[in-house]
Amino acid sequence: MNSSDLVAFYAPRLESMPDPALVMNQDGDVLYANSTLREMGNTPLGALAPGNITEELRSMVRGREREAPGDDRPPVREFRLRVVLPDGAGTRHVNWKCAAVPTSDGITILAWGTFRSTGPGREMGFTVLPSGIIQAASPALCAVCGYSRDELVGRPARQFYYTAASRRRIVNQLNERSEVENGAVTLRRKDGSPLTLWYSAEAIRDAEGRIRAYSGYFQERPFPFSSKLASEFTRIVDALPDLAWVCGRDLRIVAANQAYLQAYGRARHDVIDRTEYDFLEPRQARFPIEAAIKVFEEKQELLHPAVPHLTDPRVWYRVIRRPIFDDDRQEVIGLLGIAQDISAKVLQENAFMEQLRGGEGDVVVVTDDQGRILRRSAQTLNPSIFGRPEAFDAYTLDMRPVLDLLHAEDLPKVRQAMHNALREHREQHLECRIRNQAGEYSTVLTRLVFNDTFYGEPRMYAVVRDISGQVGLRTAPMVIERLRQASGARTDRELASFLNVSAAAISNARKSGRIPPDWLIDTGLRTGRSIDWLVCGTQALPC
Repeated sequence: MNSSDLVAFYAPRLESMPDPALVMNQDGDVLYANSTLREMGNTPLGALAPGNITEELRSMVRGREREAPGDDRPPVREFRLRVVLPDGAGTRHVNWKCAAVPTSDGITILAWGTFRSTGPGREMGFTVLPSGIIQAASPALCAVCGYSRDELVGRPARQFYYTAASRRRIVNQLNERSEVENGAVTLRRKDGSPLTLWYSAEAIRDAEGRIRAYSGYFQERPFPFSSKLASEFTRIVDALPDLAWVCGRDLRIVAANQAYLQAYGRARHDVIDRTEYDFLEPRQARFPIEAAIKVFEEKQELLHPAVPHLTDPRVWYRVIRRPIFDDDRQEVIGLLGIAQDISAKVLQENAFMEQLRGGEGDVVVVTDDQGRILRRSAQTLNPSIFGRPEAFDAYTLDMRPVLDLLHAEDLPKVRQAMHNALREHREQHLECRIRNQAGEYSTVLTRLVFNDTFYGEPRMYAVVRDISGQVGLRTAPMVIERLRQASGARTDRELASFLNVSAAAISNARKSGRIPPDWLIDTGLRTGRSIDWLVCGTQALPC
């Protein structure tokens, strides 16, 4: 049998394979390539990277030629190469197996590749560089997301995920493990609407194990649990007095009670089998969709203690989203949402928060008994510590403990003050440093007040005032200057005479940075000047 006979025998079999396959002679010339491999480039091997399949096969031939006479066992060699798929479908790993078959005109090589479980990638392929820049995107992916190829390729991938946490989760999984990752992810279409797709991706590594790219594909597949969720939860939702709804993993609502429909002024057909993006303004829909994605990805209950109504900010809700697991309690297949109207309680709390504010610059932050931030007043500090509140800020307000914002050196005294306020119900006053959004620390005066009358649960109200600009006014030289101004003294000697101390005492106080309290009290009583002004340089605000 010569090489032509071998090609004629194997060609029909190789053509039926979904993965790439070829026949080569011992010189590296391709005698036959099946359609899968032909579609990968203008030449059968032109799309292979790093392009050393020919050298791999030639090396195998050289080893075959050195074998002992009479050994007719066809050796099989295995190796992995990267392949770049056509039309921007991405990059994959292909596991090749090659067998050398002796023929009358030399050695002929059969080679067939197996894509890793990402498959050949004819769906909606993509390749993203380790820097996060999109290197390739197939036309099918561009079309379903509404972008042109130029609008995707060369742009950061994070811009097209609905939440930044989704991308971080997938990249971390690919970095930690060398196997293919599969799952569901929500992308952002060009019009801003969410698109939940199934993905299959892997980290493409070089011979040294370094990641060269992340590549894979997306698929549009039905979510099999939607009908199950609708049948099991429709009657449960209808029986609940508060707003209640159930949505599937694809973010489509499958059940909603009458209270939910009335709150948004929608008919049932406007809501069922649709996402919030379909019946709310894009700006309004963003927050509940992001909250749902967080439940699906973290597999945990999500509570928002005080959320303004999306279409009527006068109405406030306590919103809880609970994950619904599959029968094995492994994957989240949906979520149950319940929103309780707490408008009356919020009005009472708003009035209380306004009473606590001693000045226009004061910010009131509300925490629970674990120090987690629940809500805050509309005012903000400058530079901002929490960021300027938006219309629906309660949806995105971080529930992290307030202690995470504090300077490490101030943690002990803040913990003690929080303990006194929450456990002993004693109002506390302290100064501390809080990290602002500029990456620096602002010095704030904080007043902690306990109250549990509005919701029947302990809450702490922290009245925060930025005094960073006053810190410099409280240095010993500045205080001595205000003592001289209040007493009418022109020199330190005259001030010493006024205070009935020696001139050296004034000099020592300036050097040590410590002003005796009786100097402040005596000057205040005799001149009528405010102690606040003498210490802080401010007349109206306490320090």
